[in-house]
Amino acid sequence: MRRIIIAEPQELVADRLRQAAQDAGIADAVVVSSVEEARVHLDQEATDVLLIGPLLADDEAFEIATEVADSHGIATVVVAPTVNSALLRKAMRAGVADVVSLSDSISEISDAIASAGDTAARWRTATPHPAETPAQEAPRGKIITVFSTKGGVGKTVLSTNLAVVLAKETGKRCVIVDLDLEFGDVGIMLGLRPDHTIADVVQVYDRLDVDLLRGFMVQHSSGLDVLLAPVRPEDAETVSVARTTQILDLLRECYDFIVIDTSPSFSEVVLAALDKSDAIYVITMMDVASIKNTRISLQKLTQLGYDSHRLGIVLNRSDSKVLLQPGEVETAIGAKISVHIPSDRIVPRSVNKGVPVVIDMPKSDVARSIMELARETAGWAAKEADDVA
Repeated sequence: MRRIIIAEPQELVADRLRQAAQDAGIADAVVVSSVEEARVHLDQEATDVLLIGPLLADDEAFEIATEVADSHGIATVVVAPTVNSALLRKAMRAGVADVVSLSDSISEISDAIASAGDTAARWRTATPHPAETPAQEAPRGKIITVFSTKGGVGKTVLSTNLAVVLAKETGKRCVIVDLDLEFGDVGIMLGLRPDHTIADVVQVYDRLDVDLLRGFMVQHSSGLDVLLAPVRPEDAETVSVARTTQILDLLRECYDFIVIDTSPSFSEVVLAALDKSDAIYVITMMDVASIKNTRISLQKLTQLGYDSHRLGIVLNRSDSKVLLQPGEVETAIGAKISVHIPSDRIVPRSVNKGVPVVIDMPKSDVARSIMELARETAGWAAKEADDVA
């Protein structure tokens, strides 16, 4: 790593950030007091990392982060007074490599700087300069996230079965990522042993590449690759937003379809996955609690700026006799249902066996509905590729 620009007018804070940079192995650190001054230095000499301090962590900082990533391959780290979901979303959209809090330790800030330096190095070696970019870029994998803020609605059943169908029927490279980091059940649903998990991946983030990442996959008999959730709930804390984003970006380079199973929350890691997603399937059921949570979730997703064309509503157990009709569910949540999955007792049986229902009972109505969703997903992805071409 050659050089870092630290933009922070407060002297004591700037000294602390300089120390973090030194701990990350960067001897050449230039401290400036404004974003404009940083811009001048960035244009004059090759730089790896731009570190923006808490007094300058505003909209202008995010604008320059986007500029320098696109034009110079420079990775930006933002040190904010406090870190919240709104700030993380804004940072991810701007292409910021990492966001840390001013209250974090020097070691944590140093780790973020070192990771950003690795990101910048990868950009320089793997990505052509914008002026040299070919007219048609290599296709990138499509990320499909299955989401609900209520547990017990069949989210993991849908995500695992959808991923298995995509792997078996499309002939494409497919992976499922279990981002329910504390209590993920993807391994159970697929009958897999957790020989490796995402917690192992983040331990080698400083040298992570596509080949190394593939080595942490657990293979399913369908041909699906699986990145499992940590075995111990406490290990979830090691999987940061920045690491999640890094992993998803690498997966896009080597897989055609990336299916993500999420925790039932708007956690920072879940938001990172949603931001990366090309399609988001929001799953609900025919009960008042699920309907209420879905309505609130859709409102929140709209407030956060997600386009409606990326969202699909999946009604699970859609034929349940509970004095409600699917049309009433649509009215209550304010959105049209895209997919109806019927109820069937073979589903809990398949879960207990660790065999996806699309393999165990492929001719059942449940399996057929998921296969149809997979076909629509694959067809949509092919259309997206055609549109790009």
